[in-house]
Amino acid sequence: MRARDRLTAATAKLMQRHGVAGTGIAEILNVSGVTRRSIYLNFPDGKAELVAAATRSAAEDVASILRDQLTEPEPITAFARLWCEMLVNSDFEGGCPILAAACSRDEAPEAAEAAAEAFAGWAKLIGDRLAEEGIDPDVCQSLSTTIVASIEGAATLSRAARSTRPLEQTAHHLTELVAMHRVERTDGTRTTAHQASTTIH
Repeated sequence: MRARDRLTAATAKLMQRHGVAGTGIAEILNVSGVTRRSIYLNFPDGKAELVAAATRSAAEDVASILRDQLTEPEPITAFARLWCEMLVNSDFEGGCPILAAACSRDEAPEAAEAAAEAFAGWAKLIGDRLAEEGIDPDVCQSLSTTIVASIEGAATLSRAARSTRPLEQTAHHLTELVAMHRVERTDGTRTTAHQASTTIH
Protein backbone atom coordinates (compact mmCIF):
# COMPACT_ATOMS: atom_id res chain seq x y z
CA MET A 1 0.00 0.00 0.00
CA ARG A 2 1.31 3.44 -0.91
CA ALA A 3 2.27 5.87 1.86
CA ARG A 4 -0.65 8.14 0.89
CA ASP A 5 -3.16 5.30 1.20
CA ARG A 6 -1.68 4.17 4.51
CA LEU A 7 -1.98 7.69 5.84
CA THR A 8 -5.62 8.14 4.79
CA ALA A 9 -6.59 4.69 6.11
CA ALA A 10 -4.90 5.35 9.47
CA THR A 11 -6.48 8.79 9.73
CA ALA A 12 -9.98 7.48 8.99
CA LYS A 13 -9.54 4.73 11.58
CA LEU A 14 -8.47 7.22 14.24
CA MET A 15 -11.29 9.62 13.31
CA GLN A 16 -13.74 6.79 13.92
CA ARG A 17 -12.52 6.39 17.48
CA HIS A 18 -11.40 9.86 18.51
CA GLY A 19 -12.98 12.37 16.12
CA VAL A 20 -10.95 14.90 14.17
CA ALA A 21 -9.79 16.98 17.15
CA GLY A 22 -8.59 13.84 18.94
CA THR A 23 -6.64 12.56 15.97
CA GLY A 24 -3.07 13.78 16.19
CA ILE A 25 -0.18 13.59 13.76
CA ALA A 26 1.87 11.42 16.14
CA GLU A 27 -0.96 8.86 16.33
CA ILE A 28 -1.39 8.90 12.55
CA LEU A 29 2.32 8.21 12.09
CA ASN A 30 2.23 5.42 14.64
CA VAL A 31 -0.78 3.66 13.10
CA SER A 32 0.27 4.15 9.47
CA GLY A 33 3.93 3.29 10.05
CA VAL A 34 5.17 6.00 7.69
CA THR A 35 7.61 8.82 8.31
CA ARG A 36 6.62 12.37 9.21
CA ARG A 37 8.20 13.51 5.96
CA SER A 38 5.67 11.40 4.05
CA ILE A 39 2.80 13.45 5.42
CA TYR A 40 4.15 16.70 4.05
CA LEU A 41 5.19 15.13 0.76
CA ASN A 42 1.67 13.81 0.20
CA PHE A 43 -0.29 16.47 2.09
CA PRO A 44 1.65 19.75 2.01
CA ASP A 45 -1.19 21.58 3.78
CA GLY A 46 -0.86 19.23 6.76
CA LYS A 47 -3.52 17.63 8.90
CA ALA A 48 -6.53 19.48 7.44
CA GLU A 49 -5.71 18.26 3.93
CA LEU A 50 -5.04 14.74 5.20
CA VAL A 51 -8.34 14.61 7.10
CA ALA A 52 -10.23 15.74 3.99
CA ALA A 53 -8.56 13.04 1.89
CA ALA A 54 -9.30 10.43 4.56
CA THR A 55 -12.94 11.51 4.60
CA ARG A 56 -13.28 11.13 0.84
CA SER A 57 -11.55 7.75 0.88
CA ALA A 58 -13.70 6.41 3.73
CA ALA A 59 -16.86 7.76 2.07
CA GLU A 60 -16.08 5.92 -1.15
CA ASP A 61 -15.35 2.72 0.76
CA VAL A 62 -18.79 2.92 2.39
CA ALA A 63 -20.43 3.80 -0.94
CA SER A 64 -18.83 0.77 -2.58
CA ILE A 65 -20.13 -1.55 0.14
CA LEU A 66 -23.52 0.17 0.05
CA ARG A 67 -23.83 -0.40 -3.70
CA ASP A 68 -23.40 -4.12 -3.13
CA GLN A 69 -25.84 -4.20 -0.21
CA LEU A 70 -28.49 -2.30 -2.16
CA THR A 71 -28.79 -5.21 -4.58
CA GLU A 72 -30.46 -7.13 -1.75
CA PRO A 73 -34.28 -7.28 -1.52
CA GLU A 74 -34.50 -4.91 1.46
CA PRO A 75 -32.10 -1.95 1.09
CA ILE A 76 -32.82 -0.32 4.45
CA THR A 77 -32.00 -3.45 6.37
CA ALA A 78 -28.85 -3.78 4.27
CA PHE A 79 -27.71 -0.25 5.13
CA ALA A 80 -28.34 -0.80 8.82
CA ARG A 81 -26.53 -4.13 8.69
CA LEU A 82 -23.51 -2.38 7.24
CA TRP A 83 -23.23 -0.16 10.33
CA CYS A 84 -24.03 -3.00 12.72
CA GLU A 85 -21.11 -4.97 11.32
CA MET A 86 -18.77 -1.99 11.57
CA LEU A 87 -19.71 -1.38 15.19
CA VAL A 88 -19.49 -5.01 16.25
CA ASN A 89 -16.16 -5.50 14.46
CA SER A 90 -14.71 -2.52 16.34
CA ASP A 91 -16.23 -3.62 19.68
CA PHE A 92 -18.39 -0.47 19.49
CA GLU A 93 -15.30 1.75 19.61
CA GLY A 94 -15.47 2.88 16.00
CA GLY A 95 -18.06 5.41 14.96
CA CYS A 96 -18.56 6.95 11.54
CA PRO A 97 -15.50 8.87 10.26
CA ILE A 98 -17.76 10.84 7.93
CA LEU A 99 -19.85 12.06 10.85
CA ALA A 100 -16.65 12.99 12.67
CA ALA A 101 -15.58 15.04 9.66
CA ALA A 102 -18.98 16.70 9.43
CA CYS A 103 -18.58 17.96 13.01
CA SER A 104 -15.12 19.43 12.38
CA ARG A 105 -15.87 22.45 10.23
CA ASP A 106 -13.86 24.85 12.42
CA GLU A 107 -10.74 22.69 12.28
CA ALA A 108 -11.12 21.04 8.87
CA PRO A 109 -13.68 22.84 6.67
CA GLU A 110 -12.69 20.90 3.54
CA ALA A 111 -13.36 17.63 5.36
CA ALA A 112 -16.77 18.89 6.47
CA GLU A 113 -17.60 19.71 2.85
CA ALA A 114 -16.45 16.23 1.82
CA ALA A 115 -18.71 14.75 4.49
CA ALA A 116 -21.70 16.65 3.14
CA GLU A 117 -20.95 15.33 -0.34
CA ALA A 118 -20.62 11.80 1.05
CA PHE A 119 -23.99 11.91 2.79
CA ALA A 120 -25.61 13.27 -0.38
CA GLY A 121 -23.96 10.53 -2.43
CA TRP A 122 -25.22 7.78 -0.13
CA ALA A 123 -28.70 9.28 -0.23
CA LYS A 124 -28.63 9.28 -4.03
CA LEU A 125 -27.66 5.61 -4.12
CA ILE A 126 -30.55 4.75 -1.82
CA GLY A 127 -32.92 7.08 -3.67
CA ASP A 128 -32.10 5.43 -6.99
CA ARG A 129 -32.81 2.05 -5.43
CA LEU A 130 -36.17 3.24 -4.09
CA ALA A 131 -37.06 4.66 -7.50
CA GLU A 132 -36.52 1.20 -8.99
CA GLU A 133 -39.31 0.02 -6.71
CA GLY A 134 -41.70 2.49 -8.31
CA ILE A 135 -41.68 5.18 -5.62
CA ASP A 136 -42.16 8.73 -6.89
CA PRO A 137 -38.75 10.35 -7.63
CA ASP A 138 -39.57 13.46 -5.58
CA VAL A 139 -40.42 11.28 -2.61
CA CYS A 140 -37.29 9.18 -3.12
CA GLN A 141 -35.05 12.20 -2.67
CA SER A 142 -36.46 13.25 0.69
CA LEU A 143 -37.03 9.68 1.84
CA SER A 144 -33.43 8.66 1.15
CA THR A 145 -32.17 11.71 3.07
CA THR A 146 -34.36 10.68 5.99
CA ILE A 147 -32.92 7.16 5.83
CA VAL A 148 -29.29 8.33 5.85
CA ALA A 149 -29.92 10.79 8.69
CA SER A 150 -31.80 8.20 10.75
CA ILE A 151 -29.24 5.44 10.28
CA GLU A 152 -26.34 7.78 11.09
CA GLY A 153 -28.11 8.88 14.26
CA ALA A 154 -28.99 5.31 15.20
CA ALA A 155 -25.38 4.26 14.69
CA THR A 156 -24.32 6.89 17.22
CA LEU A 157 -26.94 5.66 19.70
CA SER A 158 -25.81 2.08 19.15
CA ARG A 159 -22.21 3.01 19.79
CA ALA A 160 -23.15 4.76 23.01
CA ALA A 161 -25.32 1.84 24.16
CA ARG A 162 -22.83 -0.76 22.92
CA SER A 163 -25.76 -2.52 21.31
CA THR A 164 -27.07 -2.85 17.76
CA ARG A 165 -30.64 -2.57 19.01
CA PRO A 166 -31.10 1.15 18.18
CA LEU A 167 -29.98 0.44 14.61
CA GLU A 168 -32.25 -2.57 14.32
CA GLN A 169 -35.24 -0.66 15.67
CA THR A 170 -34.60 2.29 13.38
CA ALA A 171 -34.22 0.06 10.33
CA HIS A 172 -37.51 -1.68 11.18
CA HIS A 173 -39.47 1.56 11.32
CA LEU A 174 -37.75 3.03 8.27
CA THR A 175 -38.78 -0.07 6.36
CA GLU A 176 -42.37 0.58 7.48
CA LEU A 177 -42.04 4.19 6.31
CA VAL A 178 -40.86 3.11 2.88
CA ALA A 179 -43.70 0.61 2.67
CA MET A 180 -46.18 3.45 3.20
CA HIS A 181 -45.11 4.80 -0.19
CA ARG A 182 -45.88 1.54 -1.92
CA VAL A 183 -49.39 0.34 -2.75
CA GLU A 184 -50.00 -3.11 -4.24
CA ARG A 185 -52.45 -3.19 -7.09
CA THR A 186 -54.85 -6.08 -7.56
CA ASP A 187 -53.09 -7.02 -10.82
CA GLY A 188 -49.82 -7.52 -8.94
CA THR A 189 -48.07 -4.39 -10.20
CA ARG A 190 -46.98 -1.65 -7.89
CA THR A 191 -47.90 2.04 -7.69
CA THR A 192 -46.90 4.72 -5.22
CA ALA A 193 -48.97 5.96 -2.31
CA HIS A 194 -49.15 9.37 -4.02
CA GLN A 195 -50.49 7.83 -7.22
CA ALA A 196 -52.99 5.75 -5.28
CA SER A 197 -54.21 8.81 -3.41
CA THR A 198 -54.65 10.71 -6.68
CA THR A 199 -56.63 7.81 -8.14
CA ILE A 200 -58.88 7.56 -5.09
CA HIS A 201 -59.64 11.26 -5.13
